[in-house]
Amino acid sequence: MARYSDEFINELKENVDLVDLVSDYLELKKSGNRYKGLCPFHSEKTPSFFVNPDNNFYHCFGCGAGGDSINFVMEIENLTFVESVKMLAERSGMELPDLSNEQRQLYQEREQLFSLNKLAARFYNYLLTETEIGKDALNYLTDRGFKEPEIEEFKLGYAADEWQLLLNFLQKKGFSIDLIKKAGLISEGKNNSHYDKFRNRVMFPIFNNRGEVIAFGGRILETETNYGPKYLNSPETPIFSKKKNLYGLHLAKDSIREKNSCIIMEGYTDVIQAHKKGFKNSIASLGTAFTEEQAKLIHRYAENAYIAYDADTAGNKATLRGLDILSSTGINVKVIQLDEGSDPDQLLKNEGEEVFDKFISEAVNLIDFKINMIIKNKNLEDPGIRKKILRSIVELLSGVSDNLEREIYIERAAAKTDFKAEVLAREVEKEFKKNKSRNYQRNREKQNKQAEKEFDLYSQLSYYQKVEEEILAHFISNPGLREEIAARLSKDDFNGRTAQLAEYLFKGSVISNSVKIDKIKNDLGDKLVSYWSEILVKQDNSLPREHILELADYLSSKRIAGNKKKLCSLLSRKELGLDKLNRILLTFYSLNYNFERRD
Repeated sequence: MARYSDEFINELKENVDLVDLVSDYLELKKSGNRYKGLCPFHSEKTPSFFVNPDNNFYHCFGCGAGGDSINFVMEIENLTFVESVKMLAERSGMELPDLSNEQRQLYQEREQLFSLNKLAARFYNYLLTETEIGKDALNYLTDRGFKEPEIEEFKLGYAADEWQLLLNFLQKKGFSIDLIKKAGLISEGKNNSHYDKFRNRVMFPIFNNRGEVIAFGGRILETETNYGPKYLNSPETPIFSKKKNLYGLHLAKDSIREKNSCIIMEGYTDVIQAHKKGFKNSIASLGTAFTEEQAKLIHRYAENAYIAYDADTAGNKATLRGLDILSSTGINVKVIQLDEGSDPDQLLKNEGEEVFDKFISEAVNLIDFKINMIIKNKNLEDPGIRKKILRSIVELLSGVSDNLEREIYIERAAAKTDFKAEVLAREVEKEFKKNKSRNYQRNREKQNKQAEKEFDLYSQLSYYQKVEEEILAHFISNPGLREEIAARLSKDDFNGRTAQLAEYLFKGSVISNSVKIDKIKNDLGDKLVSYWSEILVKQDNSLPREHILELADYLSSKRIAGNKKKLCSLLSRKELGLDKLNRILLTFYSLNYNFERRD
């Protein structure tokens, strides 16, 4: 891949404090000469994410994610290499050099898509606020309680009931049909014709968490079927992925951090109304089926989430699966139980902030909510129905691992259903033991890998492997040591994964530094790239040059001594021919000479 100059990239990495950068996204705590925290790239309860401040590398021992500051920004912000470099350069006050042709093309296309979407949003906003054709849409928003401040804050707009109004406007501004189509703003018709995708709709721009317009949602003003569905959203594009974004996050993230909680709603107007009424930590999930990416995005900012869907939506299976994903990410999930037929928009508009605040204070946790859903609208007097409800509750509560917590839920469920608590407890305990036995092997393997204890970077390593990793880490990060290390060692002096990595590193072009080390890294598979970041995170940068070379001598002498032992074993065999015996003796002499020379 074409890149900026190595000199610029290296200077950029040196100027970025990785601990400071990562701390913007998660809490880090000092652990020896490193920092650790809960990984932002996968769900975990025990910290396995480490940052080495000496060489500015990070690595997660749980999911294998790792790299430098550029890798971190690319992964956590979903940016390209060039965009990540730009962001870090702005952060560190460095001026960007010229791009290569390849990167300039990629970067310019994404920048053009951002510019195109921004201009489209302004065009829709202009039609809504400044023209006669947007009058009905403006009246619709006014009737919903939204006026100029909300329209301006969320950049609301109107897509006219015209076939090519936006297309013609964007073309006049110099955007090609291919780019407009790539942005998802037009559709292809017959005979290679094109027309506006959004027509006669109130438009809700969707922003990324940096405040750039990446997509649109449109709400129809008419009910005729020829206008399509009630809500229409942009398709997936090079700058928009529905599963990785949240509506309103760019405005809500500061408040979410401050309150350590967010309110997750279903629709655009719910969020706008909530912000208008002072609930600035409100966002929408761009659909009710939460994704793991969205859950991780929320977990960067808060540990608590309140779900404010309407009653029917909150109880459906897809929504419950999404809430389980949120919970599994480590977020404390509570559900705001709205009245039948109510939604946050209407509740806030008609009843006001105090009533909504009361609903928030009465929000129930996820287990209680699921129990409520199990018994909702059920005839508890019917024996057959009671039995099904009992089995459902038993299955739910048997999945609660904490004994005290399980006991509390059993009492609550018994009170809600009029079951005898001791009977329910007995059934839950039986099912719990079955689950425990059924999953014993799987749980044991998981516990072995992710034991809830202080994570020891070296607990599973032999002494020799530690030495091999330390040498390779210094070989990678200290070009001035490569020739001296290579004079003492070869790839044959390493074992296992270190041998696989040494295969790529112990080459003349790398040793002489005529090929940059990042070029070698790009040729590695995912597992070796992860191992690369792992050994750099564990690297001890306090070791002096002399000690590293002593470790290399030790590793080499270990191999020589091992080979001499094998040769001695061969010499003890009486059936050796004279020629083979001479070759073994010469090899033994050579090894002995090299061994003594090192001493």
